[in-house]
Amino acid sequence: MEKLTEFFYELSVNTEKLASFNTGKTTNEIKENRQKILQSVGITATEDVLNRSKESLQKFIEEQITQTLKTTISGHIKRQMLKHPTKTAIIDGNTEISYKKLMGKVNAIAGELQHRNIPQGSLVAVCMHRSWELVAAIIGVMQAGCTYVPLDPAYPEKRIKYMLAHSKSIAAIVDREKTAKLCEEVQEILQIHTTGNYKSGLVKTTQNNLAYVMYTSGSTGKPKGVAITQKNVVALRQSARKTFNDQELSGMLAAASVCFDTSVLEILGTLSLGGTIILANNALELTQIPAKHKVKTCIMVPSSVQALLSTEKLPEGLQTLVFGGEALKRSLVAQVYAQGTVSRVLNAYGPTEDTVYSTIAEVTRDTENITIGTSVENSRAYILDENLNAVADGTAGELYLAGTKLAHGYLNDDVKTEERFIKIVPSEAIPEDRLYKTGDLCRWAKNGEIEFLGRIDQQVKIRGYRIELEEIETTLETMNAIETAAVVVAEGGIGQKLLVAFVVTEKDEISDTTIKSFLSEKLPKYMIPQMIKYVDELPLLPNDKLDRKKLTELATNTPSKETETLKPLEILTDATHKKKEVVLATIISEIRKILSIPDSEEILPNASFFGLGLDSLTTLEFSSRISTLAGTKIFARTIYEQNTANALTDYIVSGTKNTSENQSDSSLKMFRNTLANFQRNIQVSYPTFQAANADSWNANDKSKLIKEILRSVNDQRRNPYGKVLRTGSAARGVVGDAFNDEEQEAIIWSTNLYFGLNRDPQVIKEATSALQQFGTGMGISASASGMTNQHLDFEKEFADLVGKEDACLFPTGYTANVGAISGILGENDIVVIDQLCHASIVDGARLSGATIRTFKHNNASDLEVVLQSVVSPYRTVLVVLESVYSMGEGTAPVAEIVRMAKKYNALTFVDEAHSFGFYGKNGAGICAAQGATKNVDFLMTTLSKALGSIGGVIAASKEHIGLVKASSRAYIFQASISPADIAAALTSLRFLRANESLREQLWDRTRYMRKRFEEAGYDLGTGDGPIITPHFGDKDTLYAIVQNLYKRGVQTLAVTYPIVEIGRGRLRFICSASHTHADIDKTLEALKEAEKEAKEQMKTGSIKASKHKDFDANLERWTTDFSTFIKHWIDTTSVQIPNLEIVIQVAENIQSNRILIKDGNVFTNHSKEENLPSCLLKLKAANAVTALETFDIQGLLACIFNGTCELNGQVEAFIWFFARFVTYQKKEQEFSNLKSKKSAEAIV
Repeated sequence: MEKLTEFFYELSVNTEKLASFNTGKTTNEIKENRQKILQSVGITATEDVLNRSKESLQKFIEEQITQTLKTTISGHIKRQMLKHPTKTAIIDGNTEISYKKLMGKVNAIAGELQHRNIPQGSLVAVCMHRSWELVAAIIGVMQAGCTYVPLDPAYPEKRIKYMLAHSKSIAAIVDREKTAKLCEEVQEILQIHTTGNYKSGLVKTTQNNLAYVMYTSGSTGKPKGVAITQKNVVALRQSARKTFNDQELSGMLAAASVCFDTSVLEILGTLSLGGTIILANNALELTQIPAKHKVKTCIMVPSSVQALLSTEKLPEGLQTLVFGGEALKRSLVAQVYAQGTVSRVLNAYGPTEDTVYSTIAEVTRDTENITIGTSVENSRAYILDENLNAVADGTAGELYLAGTKLAHGYLNDDVKTEERFIKIVPSEAIPEDRLYKTGDLCRWAKNGEIEFLGRIDQQVKIRGYRIELEEIETTLETMNAIETAAVVVAEGGIGQKLLVAFVVTEKDEISDTTIKSFLSEKLPKYMIPQMIKYVDELPLLPNDKLDRKKLTELATNTPSKETETLKPLEILTDATHKKKEVVLATIISEIRKILSIPDSEEILPNASFFGLGLDSLTTLEFSSRISTLAGTKIFARTIYEQNTANALTDYIVSGTKNTSENQSDSSLKMFRNTLANFQRNIQVSYPTFQAANADSWNANDKSKLIKEILRSVNDQRRNPYGKVLRTGSAARGVVGDAFNDEEQEAIIWSTNLYFGLNRDPQVIKEATSALQQFGTGMGISASASGMTNQHLDFEKEFADLVGKEDACLFPTGYTANVGAISGILGENDIVVIDQLCHASIVDGARLSGATIRTFKHNNASDLEVVLQSVVSPYRTVLVVLESVYSMGEGTAPVAEIVRMAKKYNALTFVDEAHSFGFYGKNGAGICAAQGATKNVDFLMTTLSKALGSIGGVIAASKEHIGLVKASSRAYIFQASISPADIAAALTSLRFLRANESLREQLWDRTRYMRKRFEEAGYDLGTGDGPIITPHFGDKDTLYAIVQNLYKRGVQTLAVTYPIVEIGRGRLRFICSASHTHADIDKTLEALKEAEKEAKEQMKTGSIKASKHKDFDANLERWTTDFSTFIKHWIDTTSVQIPNLEIVIQVAENIQSNRILIKDGNVFTNHSKEENLPSCLLKLKAANAVTALETFDIQGLLACIFNGTCELNGQVEAFIWFFARFVTYQKKEQEFSNLKSKKSAEAIV
């Protein structure tokens, strides 16, 4: 029966075949002819068919066959194949697929589904990469009577699993092992390449069956599935027939993801009308695909066209351009027509819930007011008020849609369906009984077309006025100098709402005043933006729509051109060389100030800023300062790219157009040469920390790198952070190595227990008593009842000691800083911090969302420069510093700095972690000692240093403590300090407050140690406190000294860049009252011996770079092996694969070996690929080549450390490569072990 039905399919569309089938003069002749034809195609004739009259057969075909084909989209595509089997249906790259070949694959997929007993009406997921077989899969699913659920393999795994579970898909069609793994939870997995054993050409769906379920973003955070029927898509086809002619459909660009409804019009609409689709991965590939000259029509969002036109010309054959998805600007239409190729521009509108598009407008060269047009065939539009009454022309209301294209509803969500697809009683004005509530604000224009005004939720109310943001944007874009614009609402410093306009300009001369003057001629005063922001382009979402959320975030961070608080440089002189001199000198001067470099001559014009010591925090400050001085915004990213004084000078003087900070951060980082800086950083500092802080695409990959680096430093005994105090913290004890099986009795200089009170008998007794009385922990935060009387007593007595009204305990000193700073400040505020402040202060500042500024270490004058530029009555400014820098410097000029802060009415916050207990009367700290307490609003210390316990505490006024307790999440949500710990801290506090003996003892040991070390010739810096830091320039020597000291019974730590400046590494001895003069003497002698031994080790054990010109290497086999492994790994992993290039270069004059990973494919020795992240490994010695060829992980790391393997490119790409390198080596080792085992078994 199936073959007969397919035969009738052919007769229904081919009148000649039908006439031939009915040939004969008599009834018997017709019967014999029919039987002969049927037998020739392998169909057993039935009397019913043979004996029917011509009229009866025609009626049967019309009723039973044609109706099936004409009422479903699958049937319409089948009809096109039967009509034009040799016609090209799809162009995929350089491959052309005919309708016959397409339908062959469709039949195979439908047959496979039926063979596996997938019931009609089932939902079948399609998770495939873009190819012509993807098109066949979705048609095949529908032909089998099922519903396709498109899934993008690039989607996060959790999102795909949610869609599969929510849709209750029972089968999935996939094209790779990775996509199969993503869908592994469904009942049946069909690999597209294995179909073909079973075929079915019957169209088994009906007009009321679901054609597809497409998931769109949901307001609840979970995507919602829009259920579209076959009838809906057929109605779309009918409207497309009215919209496009055959010429336009002969080359339809199919660039939209099948997860977006535009793809339904591009693919199903075009094929059902007999057209040809041209596949592309995305719309921006329009000018790159091989068949670009065959593209006649394309559908794109305006922002994509804008991006394309900024660098490319439209293909010459393009005739029709359909815009949709976001507001279309007249300026862009003019650009399109100016290309000279496009003769027709359409502006379409429609939600997924109305099957792709609902209205459309022809936009001519002369169109002044761009609308979304009028309703298309099978769709009707109504603009209604809140009571569902029609609004008058020109009045804004909500757009409602009706017609045969309205979706069935939301899959498995009756509540949401009833909310958006509302049922009404038909009336004369609205004859339909079902409407879709779009949530879009529209109005009828004078010409009877619909003007789109924006989303309902983009209608804002400011100072009582209702304002449509799009109206302001449209007006802005009528200004000749403005290419595009967007307007958002931001909150001002006192809670007031402000209009902020972001504009992309054609020329830099335009000013805020000019723009506002222009707007004032066209808009009422309340619609004039208070702030104008200048960007190179507007931020976009992954679907190329405007990212308004991102703009709102940027509204308080992107400065206006005219916002200047410092006088700009007077560089506008006619002499270009003079400009350069002034700018270069200014840049060097600011770098010197920020990095505390004594002499400007030490900063070479071509020296890397980051090599000099600029980091992410100081880069932001440098960006702010140089922007103000240059009179134009210099973004932090620009400083990363132009990372020398000369380069940045050329950039500023040449007037290079600013690049918007709101571009995709990942792409900005991707193409900077971050890898060279990464290599330098791991060479001059502790490599594990640098690797941990490096940017990477995948945390698992970074973990592999860190593991191998850690192994390297441990094997070489160069890990200064791997020791374990087996007998606990004390002046002496047993110290073990966490990574190597060894331990040593040692003098311990690595803890912050200044008075050794953690070992005091009375402190231990009180802690034990509290443990017995109150138990081991409080089990709840302090805000929720986690306090005993001892907690309250500590807060009261600490506040009294430091001269404040109240105090607030935190579980640790770190969380005290993080919690207090992030609680005090908000996004609109400014936090100004010392450049060398502790990580907890930086993290608190970042967590607060406030703008971070920095001032030169301990420099009140530099602080004033910053404060002058940030003070405002509309925000809080908080100045934060440490009283004693923990790297061994002297006390900070706290009194001078806080006086300067108060001059500008800033709040002040002083961290006394390394000064409380041994400075000031009764150990109250530096603030008390310098008489600065009154000007300090917040005073912080830890309980883990002088007090020998654990915790942190903030002292301040009652009002400020109330603010901290009410706003600090670290206080509200973190369990309180345990009873034993607070008892220990309280006992220590009372002892230090009443007794001077330990303070005297600490200062005696401190002065003695400093004197002995200085007499021995060690540079201790500028400090005078208990943290004693002999300086050493070379990191490797420093680490060797630490290990050599350990062997001699002395435990200390090494501190290197980035904690301290490059070349200013130091040992860190923390002197305590528990140490003795004998401990100090022994340590000094051990240090002299350890240093001498380390220098010998450096001479005899250092690896010299063997930069021979006579070594040869051929890495073609390595390239083949490694690329083959990557291909296999990609096919077997579920991890998303980035596009990147791996380049191996041996010496200077040997051709590079290249591996390209692109779109999940792997290519070798290709031509250089532009615009891709890459990592270059330049092998400069034979040992580096050997390490690579033999997959010697530790050998390769050693070459990277010593420079015989030089790195360039992007650090993300290198970490990805290194992780695969490690994986390859591990797999090879497993294989080798297995072979050895089998060989041994064979011998036995």
